[in-house]
Amino acid sequence: IKAPVRIVEVTDEVTPSVLYAVPGEEVRWTNLRSNPIRLGFLTMRLLDEVGCDHGITTLFGQINDLVTIPPGESVSLCFVRRGDLKYNVWLEPDNPRGRITPTATIRVESGG
Repeated sequence: IKAPVRIVEVTDEVTPSVLYAVPGEEVRWTNLRSNPIRLGFLTMRLLDEVGCDHGITTLFGQINDLVTIPPGESVSLCFVRRGDLKYNVWLEPDNPRGRITPTATIRVESGG
């Protein structure tokens, strides 16, 4: 049985701002904008160990804490333990002082 995929959609805002998942589920960030965005992880503890990733690790297997997502593309992670992952999205990745979304959260809880 394949675990469900939880989708985070990024337009001018992040929807949902708090996403609930359980260990093993894939969380996918999708850029619905017409320009690239930059996803920035603020809490790295949950990223020490992940079950899967698409577009987030470096060539050396390290987790990038800043990931650029091209228009219409997505990146994803599967979390293996419980906890909160806080992140921001920069809507103008080439401008560090550009628009940034309010901090959003992935809340990984035990399955029920």
